[in-house]
Amino acid sequence: MNTPMVQPQKLFSANVDYLRKGYCVVDMPATPRDVLESFDNMPRDGHSLGRLRQIRLSQYIGFWDESEWVFAVLPQRKYIQSARYIKLEEAGGIPRHREPLEVDPSPLIARVLDNLPIEQHDMVQVNVNQIRVTANAQYRGVTVPEGPHRDGHEYSVIAVVRRENVIGGETQVIDPLTNQVVHRQVLEENQAIIIDDHRYIHYATDIEPATGELGYRDIWVIEINRWENRAYGRAHEREAMENSCL
Repeated sequence: MNTPMVQPQKLFSANVDYLRKGYCVVDMPATPRDVLESFDNMPRDGHSLGRLRQIRLSQYIGFWDESEWVFAVLPQRKYIQSARYIKLEEAGGIPRHREPLEVDPSPLIARVLDNLPIEQHDMVQVNVNQIRVTANAQYRGVTVPEGPHRDGHEYSVIAVVRRENVIGGETQVIDPLTNQVVHRQVLEENQAIIIDDHRYIHYATDIEPATGELGYRDIWVIEINRWENRAYGRAHEREAMENSCL
């Protein structure tokens, strides 16, 4: 007797805008006070001293456990993005040190995954970057030093936590075949955009103080891959380093 094949089922009916367009804007959970305060205690990005950027990073494995997403922190490793995607000399193919997060981003990751066409049996690997970009009299508020780019993942997410006395920071989704901006928006606090990183490139304009001489923008950059496509571990690092030599 043949056992019928069980077809994998989607966790949720995914975000309609994402399924139709390859990107969508979603509301994120309200940011707890301890998470807001953690942005005030981040080390400066030692690989980007030409701008005033503070950053932390933790990496996770995640899976669906009957009724909820479960995430476990992976051992801390150097953060490496392939020069195939990141052309900035200080970043592409360069192993970069990142201090880990001091807060739990699980509700943020879960909200993003709830909007994606992820199947129940899929395990995911997630990078969560916590970033503050500051603009003042000494430093330009360069939000995306790489320029328009892909991150080299399946899904890229930019989530805004706080905009303190700034203008600018417009997020743009760009068709790489035509260079046409298909979506542009200044994301407000507790809004995020989820982007099909295979289909589009993305960018965000610089920020500057709205008044006076100081402003900053706090964001999460969340990068998601199915576990078999993970951007983590020796194989990923070796490939990223090899691409930097091409």
